[in-house]
Amino acid sequence: MKLLKLGGSIITNKAGWKEANLKNIENLAKSVAKAWKNSSRDWVIVHGAGSFGHPLVVKYKINDGVKNTAQKLSFALTHDACMELSVLVCSALNAEGVPAISIPPAMIITSKNKRIHSFNVELIDNYLKSGYVPLLFGDMVPDLELGGSVCSGDQVISYLGKSAEQIILATNVDGVLDDSGKVIPMVTQSNFNEISKHLKDSGKKDVTGAMAGKLKELLELETPSYIVNGLTPERVEALMLGREALCTKVAKK
Repeated sequence: MKLLKLGGSIITNKAGWKEANLKNIENLAKSVAKAWKNSSRDWVIVHGAGSFGHPLVVKYKINDGVKNTAQKLSFALTHDACMELSVLVCSALNAEGVPAISIPPAMIITSKNKRIHSFNVELIDNYLKSGYVPLLFGDMVPDLELGGSVCSGDQVISYLGKSAEQIILATNVDGVLDDSGKVIPMVTQSNFNEISKHLKDSGKKDVTGAMAGKLKELLELETPSYIVNGLTPERVEALMLGREALCTKVAKK
């Protein structure tokens, strides 16, 4: 199994309110389809929620739990918005000949204090074996301690990545950047503290931890990961096909 994450920053306008970037979704779908048709086809795709998730969680104040009736409605509204975005991504992939099946994490994941507690991975495996492309996304999920919580696409990637061969994260930057804007070619556990000094807070609301959160999740895995600019879809395509592209490689050692 190989994993591709399409960041919310490239498929939505994260500063907006449920604002999809349809052109980027279409361009990515075309490149992903080309690579999928010419690779092993054992890809699972995960996408972020972007402006269909983050601003809703902040507005409804459900990042710290879902307890009362009003919060439960907010949970449902946020889940519905995340589903809405996933339908757009799924439809774009289907239009390019990729048999993508959108699988809501709310139906197969349970968290405990904001971390995945149980995950019905068998469903994903069954779709893969049958020739489909499972499509998951950042979503609201049941939480054993909090009633409900955010399960980011990055956390899904981190969980599935334990048994993956490769992980590609398509973001809105060329990779992890230093203070001069140059791509840092490699991030490991040994140099993370130094590199983290370059990871400035943009000031934007991101309930999933932004770049620092992504790196921390990836550095826990044995699987090599690549952070690449999804606004240049041919780079995503190249990495999917095992070719070189401008990016940052993330490896535990």
